[in-house]
Amino acid sequence: MQEPTHILAGVIIERSVQLTCGRRAWTFLLTAALAFLSHGLLDKLANFTYHPPNANFHDPFWVIYHSCVLAATVLFLCIWWRTFKLGIAFAMLPDLDWVIMHGQEIFHFRIPFYQRPHMHDLLGLIFDRTRPFSLLKIPSHRHNPWACLYEAALVLLMLGAIYLLTKPQPGPISPSRQ
Repeated sequence: MQEPTHILAGVIIERSVQLTCGRRAWTFLLTAALAFLSHGLLDKLANFTYHPPNANFHDPFWVIYHSCVLAATVLFLCIWWRTFKLGIAFAMLPDLDWVIMHGQEIFHFRIPFYQRPHMHDLLGLIFDRTRPFSLLKIPSHRHNPWACLYEAALVLLMLGAIYLLTKPQPGPISPSRQ
């Protein structure tokens, strides 16, 4: 999935854990673990969405789509980073693999032990060997531009969930207001 989807997953996870877990240490541990794992689950579902493996700056649709993804990433970080940075950071953490690996190519240096996306490999191992996730057979639409609508629908659903999780709860009616 694209980064905005991972960001929203981190927000949903952190807020859900805050609402259900009372102890601060448990909230930290559960948020970190669930947000990290959410990245693997979303990436397993990514085959169903428009997600070509290589950049294509000559394709106008690819450029426009990824410009929108970048704008949404910046917007979502601006809106939710201050309040939900733990969930967001751990949900995005596995993509550090790509920053390191592509950074080596761009800046012409080599980290001998980082030639593979280690965090993605770990998440792939977990989700490929754990039921029911190992039973998921997702058809590939990676090269179909129309498949971006599936991720857009997921983003809208996640935004709705965030709205419900973060809207202010009505307080008790004070005696003077009755």
